[in-house]
This record gives sequence, structure tokens and C-alpha cells, in this order.
Amino acid sequence: HETLEARFHGRYWLDTREPAASDASEVPSLVRYPAWLAPFVPLVKSYGVPRYGEFDPALLFAFTYLLLFGAMFGDVGHGAVILLLAAGLYRRLGRMAWVGMAAGAVSMGFGLLYGSIFGYEDILQPLWLSPLHDPLRMLMVAVGFGAGFIGFTLLINARNKWVAGRFGEALFDSTGLAGLLFYLGAIGLLASLGGGMNVTRPAWMLAGMGIAMVAAFKFHSARAGLGERLLVALIETLETATSLFSNTLSFMRVAAFSLNHVALALAVFTLANGLDAAGHGFTLILGNIIIIVLEGAIVAIQALRLMYYEGFSRFYSGDGREFVPLRLLPEQARAGV
Repeated sequence: HETLEARFHGRYWLDTREPAASDASEVPSLVRYPAWLAPFVPLVKSYGVPRYGEFDPALLFAFTYLLLFGAMFGDVGHGAVILLLAAGLYRRLGRMAWVGMAAGAVSMGFGLLYGSIFGYEDILQPLWLSPLHDPLRMLMVAVGFGAGFIGFTLLINARNKWVAGRFGEALFDSTGLAGLLFYLGAIGLLASLGGGMNVTRPAWMLAGMGIAMVAAFKFHSARAGLGERLLVALIETLETATSLFSNTLSFMRVAAFSLNHVALALAVFTLANGLDAAGHGFTLILGNIIIIVLEGAIVAIQALRLMYYEGFSRFYSGDGREFVPLRLLPEQARAGV
């Protein structure tokens, strides 16, 4: 307002109002990030810009993406190489180099937890667990993390729907609080069957209440005859259960890639041990380069895929418009245009 007054001396008309919930798709979003988070923003914006009032997933993305990458590529030596490479390419990569450096550092951290350095599993004592020696536990941890992540995305989606004024969807839809209740109950039932905890009765109650609310909402929302509405409610309710189950199982790839990392290193060692001294050293160096470049790229893509398809697709529209302030050219300002 002060800028307009200084330039036009009262010769302007300014009309403002608070945007309604129905305007969310048209109102631009003003997104500002701290310097340490800015390197991750292009990866979020490649999916889309948040709508006005929508949850901005940049912080969630940065934290979860690094965690997934480190868990799938946990190695002190390989992580250190990635960190140093990213630092060395800082001038060429710009701020994106910080993503590589952070990924390398987190990979080193998981390498300490796994007791792995350049593929060797017998030099460091694992601070937590070794995927090679305890694959079942690693699998359970990966699925458990996936369940927590998906549950959180359902909560975010319910928040987004509520802010947008779509209260029925926020409370009763399969991606709202009702879907979250069903999901928590289903996870509790699976944990009870696995012997992890005895919560069978409350889990059944949660799952039953959640799926009943989803079915009732789908039935009420369908615009068709009675028989068709029943069919729609049944199909969409079943789709809710199967979708949540399959999305959770997708996180098994975290455990699979952590094992794959060890398996590739063992394959390199096996090849190198059958060669003479010169061939042994060359094979070890070449094998580690291939692991760092090829598997590192694959793991980076897989972590991105999990974030986009198991996370963003559940709560993030990404169809917003970024706010661009009005700028007047100097000659326009002087002319009072």
C-alpha cells in the first residue's frame, strides 16, 4: 500500500478481500523457505506448487527423503564419497549440491547403524542392526515406518480437506479421518497376529468403525439408484482397504534395497578374490564406483518414487500457482501508469 501511495499519490484503486474456500484453486500461494530447506524445494515443485491454504510438504519431504535414502544406501564409505563428490561439484550444481551432501551424511549415519563401510560388514560393529544378519527385523522396521508415514499423510489430507471447507470428506472419506481409523485398526490387527502386541479387540473396533463410516459416506455421496449406490460403496470400500495395504507393502523396498546394497558388495568381493593382486584392487575400485553411481542413482529415484506416489498422491494436489508480486517498470512508475 505504501509503495503504491508513494508512486501514484492517491491516483489508484485498491480493493481487497479475504479469499473464500472456493477460491483456493485461483489464489496464488506465497511460499518462503529457510536457506537450509531451499535446496529441496525444486524436488517438491517438480510435483507441483501447493494450493492456497494447502499443507506445504517441503519440510516433510526433506526429512523423509533423506531418511529413506540413508536407510536404503547405508554405508559409511559410500556415503562419504557421495558427500565429497557433491561438495566438489558445488559450483556446478549450486544449491542442489546440498541435497547430495545431506544424503551422503545420512548414508554415513545409517552405515554406522548397520556397521557397513565400503561393503565390509565385519570391520565396524553395528550400532543398531545389520540388514545382512537380521533381514526380517529390517523388513518389519521398513513396513512399520511406511505405516506411520501413510497414517500421517491421511491426517494431513484430512486437514487439507477441512481447510478447504470439505468437512464431509475430511471426516468420513477413505483418505480422511475415517480412513485413518480403519488403517490404524488394520495395523493393530496385523501387529496382534504377528505377536507384537495384544490389541485385537480395540483394533477390530477401530477398523470396523472406520470402514463403516467410509462405506456410509460413499453410499451417501453416490448419485445413482439404490442398487448402484450399494455397488459403488462396496467397490470403493474394498479399494480403500487394498490400496492402503499395497501402499504399505511398497515400503518393503526400503529393506530390499538395504539388502541389495550388501549383496552387490559381496558380489564385488567374490569377483575380486578370484583375481591376482592387481586385478583384485582394480575390481574393488571399479565395483565400488559402480555401486556408488548406479545403485546410488537407483536408490535416489526409489526414494523419490515413494515420496511422490505413496506420500504426495495421498494429500498433495500440487496444482497451485506461485505468487509473483506486481512489478512496475521504471518508465511506467514515472508516467503514473
